[in-house]
Amino acid sequence: MAICLLGINHKTADVNIREQFTVAETDYAEHLNHLCHHPEIDSAAILSTCNRTEYYFSTPSVSRLLNALDDILEFNHQADYVYLKTDQQCAAHLFSVSAGMDSLVLGETQIQGQVKRAFDEAKKCNINSELNKLFQLAFKTAKMVRSETEIGRNPVSVAHCAVQLGRQIFGSLDEQNILIVGAGETAELLIRYLINHQATHITVSNRSVERAQKLAGHFSANTLPLDRLPHNLADFDLIFTATASPVILVNHQAVNNALQLRKFKPMVLIDLSVPRDIDEKIKNLDDAFLYTVDDLEAVITKNMHRRQSTLEEARRIIDAEAALLNQWLQSRKHHDLLKQYQQKVAGLKKQVLTNNGAEKLPDDWQEKINTVAHQLSQKMAHVNMVAMKKVIDSGNQEHIDLIADLFDLDGSHEI
Repeated sequence: MAICLLGINHKTADVNIREQFTVAETDYAEHLNHLCHHPEIDSAAILSTCNRTEYYFSTPSVSRLLNALDDILEFNHQADYVYLKTDQQCAAHLFSVSAGMDSLVLGETQIQGQVKRAFDEAKKCNINSELNKLFQLAFKTAKMVRSETEIGRNPVSVAHCAVQLGRQIFGSLDEQNILIVGAGETAELLIRYLINHQATHITVSNRSVERAQKLAGHFSANTLPLDRLPHNLADFDLIFTATASPVILVNHQAVNNALQLRKFKPMVLIDLSVPRDIDEKIKNLDDAFLYTVDDLEAVITKNMHRRQSTLEEARRIIDAEAALLNQWLQSRKHHDLLKQYQQKVAGLKKQVLTNNGAEKLPDDWQEKINTVAHQLSQKMAHVNMVAMKKVIDSGNQEHIDLIADLFDLDGSHEI
């Protein structure tokens, strides 16, 4: 089995494209069940965040999978913004993602939980040895990178940078009325960062009132029912949204009405969701300032410089672990050669015994001759088996093909 990755991220596509392919975590199971019923997919995993949507596959044939993928996913794998990676490249990419090295914010930690949830959903559906090994090594590598390099020091996140942007605009946050739409992990991070910067007037709104109340209760914040959002927008100076809603939650008309009630006092809206929660036409309003995750890049750049020096060291760790996985994958692809050779030796032994009339001998003689023949054939085959295993473990395809030809074995495997 080969492993491969098909995906898009913040480096290859802007939010307008990314939001077309996003998959809510609650929908992972449905998508995975659909994918794993296809004959060219032995196992699959989905990782979808505000910055990326990636599909990981274990497949008998990458070329045949690609021919089928456009129909399976409605995902044009030849589009400029789509990337395809196989085996070692696929592993190195996931290891970088898990370590926070491929994130919009270098070294951010939120991605670790997102990768873990992607793995957990894949396990519930159907995960084979190849993908299980891939994700387990990703967790191990991410831990190594964070413990052995500076990338894990003073972690930041997109939520952190969103709050920094708010501080750049308003200066102090202690007098601003702040609304957070959402009650998940990102919403909690936003509140923690806001409180660290002396924000005191925080309100949480969410579709689930219970979740909003639970989150707000931890921080002595207020709550607002989501259906009251359009009517109460005028009360807020700074609005963050971080939900998995498939539809717009803050529309142009609601913001326009709010600005009139505020007598056109400026309002700042920061949308951290993909798909987006806030209507992009709001940018056309004079006193509304809308930012998306893509707009945070300028803020984030300042935080990147102190981490850049660690990239080379982290990359060495990732490349070494990816090479180990590739070696394991290659041995998996060719382990059938050993089985073929064992079967060939057993067949030759049986043929020699039959040709020499062993079956016509008394039972006790047959047993003795079979035992001697078995021991002799195994002893002679052992030297070859050890040599073959060394060649297979080396991953040298030219030598593996030579071994297959030498012993007349079928070493073909389409990838």
